[in-house]
Amino acid sequence: MGWRLDIEESKQLKPARKKKSDPGDEQTKWPAVITAVVVVGLLCLLFFYIWGGRATSSNYEGKIVDRWADYTQSTQGSQPYFRLLVESNDGKRFTVRVDSNIYESAKVGMRIKSKDGQVVLIESDRNSTSNK
Repeated sequence: MGWRLDIEESKQLKPARKKKSDPGDEQTKWPAVITAVVVVGLLCLLFFYIWGGRATSSNYEGKIVDRWADYTQSTQGSQPYFRLLVESNDGKRFTVRVDSNIYESAKVGMRIKSKDGQVVLIESDRNSTSNK
């Protein structure tokens, strides 16, 4: 019967009180918070890269290396788009979106300069004859 006595005594013991908050719990929350902030930050960067500003500013200068036009298809129909491949003075190449008037006037080998959205095309023949 001794073993029954232990059972009855354990039933009479008060249940252990729950702690209000363990300081260790707050420490385990921080990595989750930091991870959430990093994920939200990366999503914001991705959004701005896709929608806004693909690292091409409205101010640039360089030489036209290539040009092309094509059509985009959508449910409303097709629309033309015009692009110029420009090489800057330091050798970096980037694509520039232009309207149809600039595209028609632009030729490979010409210099192009844009400041605050105002595009200027410069004939390269004038520069080469003045150097001789």
